[in-house]
Amino acid sequence: MNDAVKTKASPDDLSQQIEDLREDLLKLAATVRNEMSEGIEEAGRQISKTSRDAKTTATNAVIGHPLTAVGIAAGIGLLLGLLARKG
Repeated sequence: MNDAVKTKASPDDLSQQIEDLREDLLKLAATVRNEMSEGIEEAGRQISKTSRDAKTTATNAVIGHPLTAVGIAAGIGLLLGLLARKG
């Protein structure tokens, strides 16, 4: 059997615990906000790099195969025209 005596916490103790908890929650929120901000910035950098790479690849493909590029563009234009006509 546990012989530990339970004492009632004073209002000052409870107030201090609440204040400590509030400070801990503020620190946690700041940490989460910073981590999310860094993650978003990294994602933005990665998207930017990927879009630059895609632009370079597309440009090189058009320069390397101009007739194919014109044919693909004409085909896409025809499909879009047909879709617009039906809609």
